[in-house]
Amino acid sequence: MILPRNPKIPRNVFVVAFVALFSGFGQDLITPVLPAFMTALGLSRAGIGLIDGLLQGATSIFRFISGILSDRFSNRKFFVFLGYTLSSIARPLLALTGSLAPIATLRTIDGVGKGMKDAPRDALVADSAVAQTRGRAFGFHRLIDTIGSVFGPLLAAGLLFALTPALRTYRIIFALAIIPGAIALILILFGIREPKPSPRARAELRQKFSWKFWLFTAGIAIAMLTKINDSLFLVRAQDTGIPQAWIPVLFAGFTLLYALLSYPLGIWSDRIGKLPLITSGWLVLALVEFGFAKAPSILLTLTLFALYGLFFALTEGSGRAFIADLVPQGARGSAYAIFHTIVGLGVIIGGYGLGRIWDTISPAAAFRFASLGSTLGFLVLLILLIKTRKTKLSD
Repeated sequence: MILPRNPKIPRNVFVVAFVALFSGFGQDLITPVLPAFMTALGLSRAGIGLIDGLLQGATSIFRFISGILSDRFSNRKFFVFLGYTLSSIARPLLALTGSLAPIATLRTIDGVGKGMKDAPRDALVADSAVAQTRGRAFGFHRLIDTIGSVFGPLLAAGLLFALTPALRTYRIIFALAIIPGAIALILILFGIREPKPSPRARAELRQKFSWKFWLFTAGIAIAMLTKINDSLFLVRAQDTGIPQAWIPVLFAGFTLLYALLSYPLGIWSDRIGKLPLITSGWLVLALVEFGFAKAPSILLTLTLFALYGLFFALTEGSGRAFIADLVPQGARGSAYAIFHTIVGLGVIIGGYGLGRIWDTISPAAAFRFASLGSTLGFLVLLILLIKTRKTKLSD
């Protein structure tokens, strides 16, 4: 495939990337300290898993709703703005919580917001980029987005070192999330332009998706059903002996690696294909989860978190770009909606179920089970890769 020598990042992709940077800053200012906050309040591992499951589940359900509606009304920007608004309100309000119910409620609202904007945002990026550089566009978006997820944890770590880990410090960190959330909303209002809809958009909505789309969705859903969520990864890291004040630094480190690798891997995916990278990513995650089942040393924990960053770099941007390649423009919002909803239902079940295995059996059992699920997902994607290549050869 021949690519332009100097492919330009489209305006919408550029603006959406920086919207994601500021929103990600606020989100990941909170993410690495939230498990310690919940633990300090006395929540069980199952309760933490349930909250993460509600977040992910609400995200997936509203991805379905907003993705389809953004196709029907040919309007991506409205749903992107609405979603970011809900998340920007819910995150700082965590500073006022003190028990399971209000935390679960606000995390669910945050999930609604994430879901409301995710499928239309992905469709907006896909609609704004040409097919030959779509991997690059998604890679650039993941790069800039993830930079915010590096600075957020670093600020959280600085506050923990300056003020010492305590409930009061966690609440200060949560309250600060209001600032980047407000900046993200301003960028959406004044920076994003609604792309022109496909002239055949309504006809495309009635088209059936290919078997490749459904097999890809099935493979990711199987793998995500047993994926350990980020909160439990961080709890496991603390169990290995890493001090709580350093947990945000660890989170920032693996996120930085993810950010740095996303753009070059996005460019590479345009050259060699997106599916090989996605498939290899799930094999990497299976190895990471198996490694955490062995009660790793601090040095091995750091290595495994680096590989965890590689997993995201291999799968996130390429996965979103791959879906856009499989469906027509007018149905992309619906395709992202269906994909994220099916995957998210698996996350709801898996988040709580793995927490229960952790609490009732052992952390090692939870990670071994997760590794098995990632391996099964890898095998499904490998079958899709082989069948896709055979189809190309026969053509």
